[in-house]
Amino acid sequence: MANCAREPVHTPGAIQPAGCLICLDDAYTRVTRVSANIGTFLGVDTAQALSRTPRELLGARLMGRVRRDLTDSERMPSPLGTTRAIDGHTRRYRVFAYRSGTQVVVEFERQSHGHHDRLFSLVNDWLSRFARAHSVDALLDMLVEGVRCMTGYDRVMVYRFDPDWHGAVVAESRTAEAGSFLGHHFPASDIPPQVRRLYDINPVRMIADATASAVPLVPADSDGHGEPDLSPGLLRAVSPIHLAYLHNMGVQAAFSIAMHGSHDLLGLVAAHGLRPRPLPPAVRDAARTLVQMATQRLSLLQALDRADFLERVRVSRGLLSDMRGRLRRPGEIIREHGGDWLSLFGASGCALVHRDNTIGIGRVPEEARLEGIVGWLNAEHQGSGVWQHRRLGHTGLAALIPREEACGLLAVPLPLGEIAAGWLLLFRPEIVESVRWAGNPAKAVVDDTGGAGLSPRQSFETWLQEVAGRSAPWTELERHAATDLAEDLAVAVSGREISIINDRLRREHEALAEANARLRDLAHTDSLTRVWNRYRIEAAIDAELNAADRYRRPCALVLFDVDHFKQVNDTHGHEAGDRVLVGIAGLVGRILRSTDHLGRWGGEEFVVLATNSRLEDAVCLAERLRSGIEAIDFGEAGKVTASFGVAACVPDDTRRALVDRADRAMYRAKEGGRNRVVSEGSPEPDA
Repeated sequence: MANCAREPVHTPGAIQPAGCLICLDDAYTRVTRVSANIGTFLGVDTAQALSRTPRELLGARLMGRVRRDLTDSERMPSPLGTTRAIDGHTRRYRVFAYRSGTQVVVEFERQSHGHHDRLFSLVNDWLSRFARAHSVDALLDMLVEGVRCMTGYDRVMVYRFDPDWHGAVVAESRTAEAGSFLGHHFPASDIPPQVRRLYDINPVRMIADATASAVPLVPADSDGHGEPDLSPGLLRAVSPIHLAYLHNMGVQAAFSIAMHGSHDLLGLVAAHGLRPRPLPPAVRDAARTLVQMATQRLSLLQALDRADFLERVRVSRGLLSDMRGRLRRPGEIIREHGGDWLSLFGASGCALVHRDNTIGIGRVPEEARLEGIVGWLNAEHQGSGVWQHRRLGHTGLAALIPREEACGLLAVPLPLGEIAAGWLLLFRPEIVESVRWAGNPAKAVVDDTGGAGLSPRQSFETWLQEVAGRSAPWTELERHAATDLAEDLAVAVSGREISIINDRLRREHEALAEANARLRDLAHTDSLTRVWNRYRIEAAIDAELNAADRYRRPCALVLFDVDHFKQVNDTHGHEAGDRVLVGIAGLVGRILRSTDHLGRWGGEEFVVLATNSRLEDAVCLAERLRSGIEAIDFGEAGKVTASFGVAACVPDDTRRALVDRADRAMYRAKEGGRNRVVSEGSPEPDA
């Protein structure tokens, strides 16, 4: 990997022969370099091209367009088409220009006539199929089939990255002649960091003929300008390492398109040709459109899965909150709902440990070892957040949790303050996987370059690796859901503790009053933000709806969610994320009237109950909150935004119905681009 990180990803001072290239000085007064094949494309030899002015070589109209597009930008917003008369024939070109240091680079490709209507129809046909895909696997299978149909390449794959940047082929379409890589894994060194960065600069990479020689730039001496960075373009020459890699794979043409998520590179659509195969620009654009639309559909399907999981969590929490009027024993809760939690989290066991009490369901360690696990967590885990691991054999818990019992643990501390200390523990079993690698990633690479660089892998023969001693990974969504459940259990545990205190200290009124005060604070207040928790705000909504029906007075609900909050946690850590939530709660509390109420609904989601307010009043309030949040600087986390949904109560309304209407409005605000206010019944926001 160290060698790979230093290896250049293209051959400087050269291009692929699929087009020609012209370099200008940034004052547009002189042609500094051209590719040696310029005569083949533009009908002038290198000496003639270098002796002309940029205006003479490019033409007045094209020269003016390049200057306009690059006045305030580093590259053209999109390629443009142009024609030139050469040897009595009119030729069409696709032109793309960008800046590179003190030079302006202009790339020319020949553009074929016709087929645009057919391509447009083909793209629409595949997009309609994507819209009918209701699973990620079905969508990716359609995507590779569509790209292969459009490009005619022999093998098209979806190559997906894991958190360590190893790649896996998760979908594939191929001819009978092309071998299969479906299910194969590729080490991170095959697509090193500098290559992944290039896909951020230019999401498309085209190698029409891996057997063709690179075309040098003329003159070889750059006259002080240095070698131009050709990364934004399409023609940059391929590095010898990459060419050897393709040769060893039996590939003579390659075409790849990046799949970008909201924050990072998710994967690639990679197409291989067993023989050289140039792609017309229109075909490349059509294939890129397919990938972009499929990636958007993929994000939607993942969002639907997330919403389904959150709904299941919400239902589970609702079953507890509906019965919060009477104190229930924690063991009763675990026995009644623990089986649902095992299914929800894919866990083999669930245990609640508080003080000297342990309650478990499913496959959990014996009581003495559970107490040892909690002792280790209390000693080793700092802070109030979740502790998680999927390879317990690599932690200090290895002696307490044998591999055959569990390999994964999600441990959530119960926010019990000074009353008691407790943990919610979720255990996951071992998953033994046979991972198929395209070649042995651990095999020593033979340096056949004489020490001059990195030698590419020479074998892609399937190599099976058995991976054991780990569980399925814990997701961010599961961590948040488990935290919410732990808060519910904390209320039940605290209620039980207070019940014991009441029995034991019936005549000691001062101690009893103090304990009851702590219980009220715990039952009503969110432990992080110190605003009302879900239980308290739900009770307030119920009371306000009753008053609205009795006295015919209006009320409204504002539900808002911090945008891209996961990115704050991933980039700056959970403590920075906690500071953002605390800061937002403080700002909202200062803006609200004394008759309004703020509660934390869960995670990064808050709810405002606006009493005696009509829908338009609540929308104005939400807009004030939105602009106030947007203006805060949270230090290392920078600035954040929030999306708002607003709903007003109607006659005979229920809490669930009112919250659902506000939630749907908020979801539309997310779909419309975030950082906005959407009310029920308002027109669909522009994306």
